[in-house]
Amino acid sequence: MSGTPYGFDAARLRAARSAAGASVPRIARQARVSERAVSLYLAGSRVPRPEVLPRLAAAVGVDPAELCTVDRERLVHLRVWAGRSRATMAEALGMAEETYRMLETTGRLGRAGARFEHRLDCWVLWPDWAAPVYGVTPERLAAATEASGEYWPVLRAERLRRICEHDPEFAEQLRQLRGEEP
Repeated sequence: MSGTPYGFDAARLRAARSAAGASVPRIARQARVSERAVSLYLAGSRVPRPEVLPRLAAAVGVDPAELCTVDRERLVHLRVWAGRSRATMAEALGMAEETYRMLETTGRLGRAGARFEHRLDCWVLWPDWAAPVYGVTPERLAAATEASGEYWPVLRAERLRRICEHDPEFAEQLRQLRGEEP
């Protein structure tokens, strides 16, 4: 699974289950997961893999996005709500998995910003050529790409904080490089 959180909200799953009157065994059967997995999702102890979320949502009669809490949609959300892992999304977009990971994380398009479509004999911009792969409109994909780029500094700072928590020596070297007091 992607290491990037996508906003799964166990309380929303519980509410959707209640509204649908769905039993744990029925949800498990329809989502093609074990009853234990469904119980862990409902308890908030486990987050469904991207491939499972759409099946879980269908089992309780909601859109995958309705089982998540997010401020702004980013590329990771669109990918997960489409039910794809990073590897399968990268393959569907025709790019290397690492290239896709960087795009999803930073929102920087690089060479993916446009693609030459031979059958049209012209260049097609990212939102237009990639939106069908995500199953969204070009406008929604463009907004999610922009939100991913805006979130990148937050994500980077959080990752650096976690590294410093686990490696005090690195944290001290970083403080020295920045000229900060211990």
